[in-house]
Amino acid sequence: MGAQRIQAVFFDIGDTLGHRDTAGHFHVFAGTASLLATLKSTLGLRLGVITNLAVGMTTVDIRRILADAGILDLLDPQGVVTSVDAHAEKPKPAIYRFAAHQIHLAEAACLYIGENADEVRGAVDPGMAAVLKPFPPPGETI
Repeated sequence: MGAQRIQAVFFDIGDTLGHRDTAGHFHVFAGTASLLATLKSTLGLRLGVITNLAVGMTTVDIRRILADAGILDLLDPQGVVTSVDAHAEKPKPAIYRFAAHQIHLAEAACLYIGENADEVRGAVDPGMAAVLKPFPPPGETI
């Protein structure tokens, strides 16, 4: 049996797509928006995020943060997955399974990219491909 084609990429948010400043505002890294746009338009991939929420935060809050950062419109409407919605936190396999099912794909058709090794290993357990990215990104200063 051949390898499944990747059809969707899920990203961690903090320290993967951008960072929070000392005032708590989220800023995408240079190149994040163009990377997402290229993955979506050129490669035809569906894009999403998988994130653990702090106590008191909601999925609406994270959508607002992503919209304010200028990247929400690049994500699949069903691709914003939070620990609150999934009833599981990263690195538990259940949150990655939930994310794949939210966009109606098998886990093997999804790739997870994050900067936390435990979370990357957590994505592999249910069958996602996964990439551990460096933090900070090469050439980026925080």
